[in-house]
Amino acid sequence: MTPPQLFVTPVYAIILTVMLILLSVRVIKARWRHRVSFHDGGVDELTRAIRSHGNFIEYVPLCLLLMALSELNHALDWTLYVVGTILLLGRLLHAIGVGKAILKLRVYGMVLTFTALIGAIIVLITTFFNV
Repeated sequence: MTPPQLFVTPVYAIILTVMLILLSVRVIKARWRHRVSFHDGGVDELTRAIRSHGNFIEYVPLCLLLMALSELNHALDWTLYVVGTILLLGRLLHAIGVGKAILKLRVYGMVLTFTALIGAIIVLITTFFNV
C-alpha cells in the first residue's frame, strides 16, 4: 500500500514559509536599525513588524493543517488551490497593510485570511463526511 502523499499543500507551505522568513528578516532589520533587542522599544516600525510576523504565525499554520488534512481525505485539488491562493493573498495584503500602516489593506488581508480558514473548514468537512 502506498502511503498518502500531499501535492498541493506543500506548494503553499513552501511559499508561505518564504514569506515568514521575509517577515522575520523585517523584524530583525528593524531591531538592528533602532537598536532594540527585546520587545518593541516603543518604536512604531518595530511594533508593526513584530505584529505582522506574529499575526502570520497565528493564522497560517492552522490553515495549512486544515488543507493538509483535506488533501489526505482526497479533497479536489482545485479546492485546495483556491483556499491556498486566498490565504496567500490575504497574508500578503495584511503584511503590506501592517508594515506600511494602510488600514484598508490590513482589513482586506484579514477578510481573505478568514475566508481561507472558513473555506478550509468547509473543504475538510465535505471530504471527511464525503458530502
